[in-house]
Amino acid sequence: MKLNRYLINSVLLTLVAAPIAIATPPAPQDAAISPPSVPRLSDVPRPHTDAIWLTQEPASPEIPATQPDDPFEDIEEEEITITGTRTPRPTRLSPASITVIDDKKIDEFLIRDLRDLFRYEPNVSVGNNRRYGLQDINIRGLGGNRVLILNDGIRIPTQFQFGTPSLGRDYVDIESLQRVEVIRGPASALYGSDALGGVVSFRTVDPSYLLERFNRQDSITSLSTNFESSDRSWVTTGITAFRVGAFEALVGYTRRDGYESRLPKDNEFLDSRYNARNNWLGKLVYRLSETSHIALTTEFFRNEDDFSVARLTVQNLVGPTGFRGQDETLEAKTQRDRVSLSYTFDDPNSTGFFSAARVQFYYQDARVSELRTQDFVRTGAGADRRRFRRLENTFLDRVIGGDLQLQNKFTIGNVLNRLTYGIDISSTRNERVRDGLETRFNALGVPILRTNVVGADNFPVKDFPDSDTFRLGIYVQDEMEFGETFSLIPGLRFDIYRLNTRPDAVYFRNPGATAADFKDSAVSPNIGFVWQMNPELALTGRYARGFRAPLYSEINAGFTNLTSPFFRYKTLSNPDLKAETSDTFELGLRGRFSQFNFSVTGFYNNYDNFIETFAPAGIDFTLVPGFPVNLFQSQNVAKARTYGFELTGEYRFSPTPHGFSFIAALGLTRGDDLTANQPLESVDPFKAVLGLRYRAPENRWGTDLIATFAGSPRLRSDRPPGSYTPTGYTVIDLVGYYNITPLLTFNIGLFNLLNNQYFLYSDVRPLIEAPTPFDIGRFAQPGLSLRAGLTWRF
Repeated sequence: MKLNRYLINSVLLTLVAAPIAIATPPAPQDAAISPPSVPRLSDVPRPHTDAIWLTQEPASPEIPATQPDDPFEDIEEEEITITGTRTPRPTRLSPASITVIDDKKIDEFLIRDLRDLFRYEPNVSVGNNRRYGLQDINIRGLGGNRVLILNDGIRIPTQFQFGTPSLGRDYVDIESLQRVEVIRGPASALYGSDALGGVVSFRTVDPSYLLERFNRQDSITSLSTNFESSDRSWVTTGITAFRVGAFEALVGYTRRDGYESRLPKDNEFLDSRYNARNNWLGKLVYRLSETSHIALTTEFFRNEDDFSVARLTVQNLVGPTGFRGQDETLEAKTQRDRVSLSYTFDDPNSTGFFSAARVQFYYQDARVSELRTQDFVRTGAGADRRRFRRLENTFLDRVIGGDLQLQNKFTIGNVLNRLTYGIDISSTRNERVRDGLETRFNALGVPILRTNVVGADNFPVKDFPDSDTFRLGIYVQDEMEFGETFSLIPGLRFDIYRLNTRPDAVYFRNPGATAADFKDSAVSPNIGFVWQMNPELALTGRYARGFRAPLYSEINAGFTNLTSPFFRYKTLSNPDLKAETSDTFELGLRGRFSQFNFSVTGFYNNYDNFIETFAPAGIDFTLVPGFPVNLFQSQNVAKARTYGFELTGEYRFSPTPHGFSFIAALGLTRGDDLTANQPLESVDPFKAVLGLRYRAPENRWGTDLIATFAGSPRLRSDRPPGSYTPTGYTVIDLVGYYNITPLLTFNIGLFNLLNNQYFLYSDVRPLIEAPTPFDIGRFAQPGLSLRAGLTWRF
């Protein structure tokens, strides 16, 4: 079957390449770039996405008269963000520090996954677990569930870690995206809980965007395929969009197949892996009028990982009972199904009470199933010489919810106001079940015992009780424009958070398990300003309050081991946990000139009530007479701060859109655990990205030579002697594209040109408390690799 997939992909690549002989139509003449004028709120262009919400809004059917004949023409446009204020604003005129990555950048830089998406973004990283894959997004030193991730306005499931299993947040296929927006720093005033470290908003492609981008009235189809040499992977995508009268529709499908990535050296420690992914996206839009429409969206995500631990590594691990590992495998299947129905009204020229309104209802069901096998052989004497374990785990995150957002425009005196307000409501069900069976064999290989008691577990068990989380948030924001040079943007949100547990007999199989309900509320203010000192320069700043309510798995945990001869322990519920909070101050300077643009932001964040999962909570001598039982409980134990800066810029050597340019991005965050008076080790080290870019006349082709420099992390001084210490690295990449015709594009990239062995701090951070492992090479990034792809649109 795997060979057949490669044959199919090869045939697709040949078919897509067939139209290369199509003649290229003449492109329009280059236009010089003039300094931008100072925009007012009413002049902000409406992007090809929802102007007031996080999900897509199809634009009007009419194609703008200024649409270029060549959709790849390189024309300087003002970059618009929606996530920062839930309304369209130029990114450079937004109080928060925001990064926008659109589908054009995704294509040009051959972005394949969540990590690739932020490859050149300082102060943003993506962690990886060698068994369970990509994990979370870290922004300015905060990751995990302290960063809110949205897909068309719907929460992506939380990260779950308990023992070996580490279920990440990789639930979105990159090929389905139209744009990604990242808010660096808290945004709870608009998005509520979990937006403590920032917000990542994924927005899937909509039909009108594709039709207008390629100047089509009725239909457009895109076929693409690309290959990666390091893991021998193929990605094949087909998307078609069409319009019939008042109806618009889109259907998209992506298939991915790949294996483990080859390393510069130490490949004998490389774990074998096979990955297969399918993603289906469907949208149907009916236009009630030029200013309102109804949209139905469905998406089905399927991912399967088959993983085997390298035999050489397993055989070097001997447990305390004298068993040596022989084989270990993991089959993890992830699925996410969602459907949403929305109504949108948006009329910038409305003279009525509302200038915009949106209501959305959605349902999302996400599940992860794991099948682990472990094979052990006793190294010494014993009645049972071999043990074989089969462990089956499931995780559920199911959410149903809705949201309403309204907008008014009015003038008080000479002050133009854009008032945005709304309500979010959702209920999420989380479940976790673990089951397993162990078979023991004698010296002759004959089974002598099958048992569901494996280690400390008497299967089946639940790590936490079935839990329902209710969230209700009410927010209001006013964008006040004083003349043409100064904007003040205050905002306020009130959230109610409730956790109701549903413990059952399986959960209470854990000795002494308890289940506690929880409720909390929070008020999150935010105030920002934008001062346009002149048409080219803007000074921005903001204060923002963030919070994160404790999760179901932090409040309740039912794992207990009262039988181990070495270490006995019990976890305790904690209904008295407090929400984590943050206070952030930012100041930025943004510039946009005819040949030069830049953004520099300084920030200071103060965090309180950090939750430490399973913090020591004492010793109990009464649970098992004569034996101490260690108690653990999630607790608010730490205060922390982070501060630093971010800088991005591009200088073009020519006043025309084509030619050479120099690009740069730098980020430095320093973090401190104020409770322990030690460095905060979740903070990534300094990172700088420098590059030389070239764009040919008429944007026929382009290339980027990019160097990434990363420093060494700040680590605690009280680590055990001889602990592993990660070092910095330098990586050079070369990417380029060639527009064979306006509708046929070839992309190619060479990554890690020097074939260096280097390690991302986000991957090796769990190792820094122990000596350098003998198999450290398995954590390295891929060596020199080639990516190539072809996209044909018709």
